[in-house]
Amino acid sequence: MTNSKETSLQKVQNIGILTRIVNFLKKLIWKNNINFITTNNGNSFNNNVESNDFLKRIKYTEDPDKAKLLKIQDDLERKGINKENVIQLTKDLSELQKQKLESLYKEQIENYKLSINNSKNKILKIRQQLNSTI
Repeated sequence: MTNSKETSLQKVQNIGILTRIVNFLKKLIWKNNINFITTNNGNSFNNNVESNDFLKRIKYTEDPDKAKLLKIQDDLERKGINKENVIQLTKDLSELQKQKLESLYKEQIENYKLSINNSKNKILKIRQQLNSTI
Protein backbone atom coordinates (compact mmCIF):
# COMPACT_ATOMS: atom_id res chain seq x y z
CA MET A 1 0.00 0.00 0.00
CA THR A 2 1.46 3.35 -0.95
CA ASN A 3 1.13 6.53 0.99
CA SER A 4 -0.23 8.70 -1.79
CA LYS A 5 -3.43 10.10 -3.26
CA GLU A 6 -4.20 9.93 -6.90
CA THR A 7 -6.08 12.82 -8.35
CA SER A 8 -7.05 13.55 -11.88
CA LEU A 9 -4.28 16.15 -12.16
CA GLN A 10 -1.20 14.69 -10.43
CA LYS A 11 0.05 12.16 -7.97
CA VAL A 12 0.64 13.67 -4.47
CA GLN A 13 2.75 11.90 -1.89
CA ASN A 14 2.06 12.37 1.78
CA ILE A 15 5.53 12.45 3.31
CA GLY A 16 6.39 13.72 6.74
CA ILE A 17 7.86 17.10 7.52
CA LEU A 18 11.14 15.57 8.68
CA THR A 19 11.60 13.76 5.39
CA ARG A 20 11.00 17.00 3.51
CA ILE A 21 13.57 18.82 5.64
CA VAL A 22 16.15 16.06 5.16
CA ASN A 23 15.61 16.03 1.40
CA PHE A 24 15.89 19.81 1.23
CA LEU A 25 19.17 19.79 3.19
CA LYS A 26 20.59 17.02 1.01
CA LYS A 27 19.84 19.01 -2.12
CA LEU A 28 21.28 22.18 -0.60
CA ILE A 29 24.48 20.52 0.56
CA TRP A 30 24.96 18.73 -2.76
CA LYS A 31 24.66 22.02 -4.67
CA ASN A 32 27.05 23.81 -2.29
CA ASN A 33 29.64 21.03 -2.62
CA ILE A 34 29.60 21.31 -6.40
CA ASN A 35 29.93 25.11 -6.23
CA PHE A 36 32.75 24.87 -3.70
CA ILE A 37 34.68 22.40 -5.85
CA THR A 38 34.33 24.46 -9.00
CA THR A 39 35.22 27.80 -7.40
CA ASN A 40 38.21 26.63 -5.34
CA ASN A 41 40.11 24.52 -7.86
CA GLY A 42 42.83 27.16 -8.28
CA ASN A 43 43.23 28.04 -4.61
CA SER A 44 43.03 24.57 -3.08
CA PHE A 45 46.70 23.75 -3.63
CA ASN A 46 47.90 26.95 -1.96
CA ASN A 47 45.58 26.42 1.01
CA ASN A 48 46.83 22.85 1.44
CA VAL A 49 50.46 23.98 1.41
CA GLU A 50 49.75 26.69 3.98
CA SER A 51 47.82 24.32 6.23
CA ASN A 52 50.59 21.71 5.99
CA ASP A 53 53.18 24.30 7.02
CA PHE A 54 51.00 25.34 9.92
CA LEU A 55 50.51 21.74 11.02
CA LYS A 56 54.24 21.07 10.83
CA ARG A 57 54.96 24.09 13.03
CA ILE A 58 52.51 23.12 15.75
CA LYS A 59 53.00 19.36 15.55
CA TYR A 60 54.49 17.88 18.71
CA THR A 61 57.44 15.68 17.89
CA GLU A 62 58.39 13.29 20.64
CA ASP A 63 62.02 12.60 21.37
CA PRO A 64 62.83 9.27 19.68
CA ASP A 65 65.02 8.27 22.61
CA LYS A 66 62.23 8.87 25.10
CA ALA A 67 60.26 5.77 24.10
CA LYS A 68 63.39 3.66 24.41
CA LEU A 69 64.23 5.22 27.78
CA LEU A 70 60.71 4.63 29.09
CA LYS A 71 60.97 0.99 28.03
CA ILE A 72 64.29 0.67 29.87
CA GLN A 73 62.73 2.32 32.91
CA ASP A 74 59.82 -0.14 32.86
CA ASP A 75 62.22 -3.08 32.52
CA LEU A 76 64.28 -1.81 35.45
CA GLU A 77 61.22 -1.46 37.64
CA ARG A 78 59.98 -4.92 36.65
CA LYS A 79 63.32 -6.69 37.20
CA GLY A 80 64.25 -4.63 40.22
CA ILE A 81 66.72 -1.80 40.36
CA ASN A 82 70.11 -3.19 41.24
CA LYS A 83 73.59 -2.77 39.83
CA GLU A 84 73.49 -5.86 37.58
CA ASN A 85 70.17 -4.97 35.97
CA VAL A 86 71.19 -1.35 35.47
CA ILE A 87 74.43 -2.37 33.75
CA GLN A 88 72.67 -4.99 31.61
CA LEU A 89 69.89 -2.69 30.42
CA THR A 90 71.97 0.45 29.89
CA LYS A 91 75.07 -1.09 28.30
CA ASP A 92 73.89 -0.20 24.77
CA LEU A 93 73.09 3.43 25.62
CA SER A 94 75.33 6.34 24.72
CA GLU A 95 76.39 8.86 27.35
CA LEU A 96 73.80 11.33 26.08
CA GLN A 97 71.04 8.74 26.40
CA LYS A 98 72.20 7.89 29.92
CA GLN A 99 72.00 11.57 30.83
CA LYS A 100 68.51 11.74 29.34
CA LEU A 101 67.49 8.70 31.41
CA GLU A 102 68.83 10.37 34.54
CA SER A 103 67.02 13.62 33.74
CA LEU A 104 63.84 11.61 33.07
CA TYR A 105 64.06 10.10 36.54
CA LYS A 106 64.74 13.52 38.09
CA GLU A 107 61.79 15.05 36.26
CA GLN A 108 59.50 12.26 37.43
CA ILE A 109 60.73 12.64 41.01
CA GLU A 110 59.98 16.38 40.91
CA ASN A 111 56.50 15.69 39.53
CA TYR A 112 55.87 13.18 42.33
CA LYS A 113 57.05 15.71 44.93
CA LEU A 114 54.69 18.35 43.54
CA SER A 115 51.84 15.86 43.54
CA ILE A 116 52.55 14.87 47.14
CA ASN A 117 52.70 18.51 48.24
CA ASN A 118 49.40 19.24 46.48
CA SER A 119 47.79 16.26 48.19
CA LYS A 120 49.15 17.41 51.58
CA ASN A 121 47.74 20.88 51.04
CA LYS A 122 44.33 19.47 50.12
CA ILE A 123 44.33 17.31 53.25
CA LEU A 124 45.30 20.30 55.40
CA LYS A 125 42.48 22.39 53.90
CA ILE A 126 39.97 19.63 54.56
CA ARG A 127 41.21 19.29 58.15
CA GLN A 128 40.88 23.05 58.69
CA GLN A 129 37.36 23.01 57.30
CA LEU A 130 36.43 20.08 59.51
CA ASN A 131 37.94 21.77 62.60
CA SER A 132 36.17 25.05 61.86
CA THR A 133 32.78 23.33 61.54
CA ILE A 134 33.14 21.41 64.79
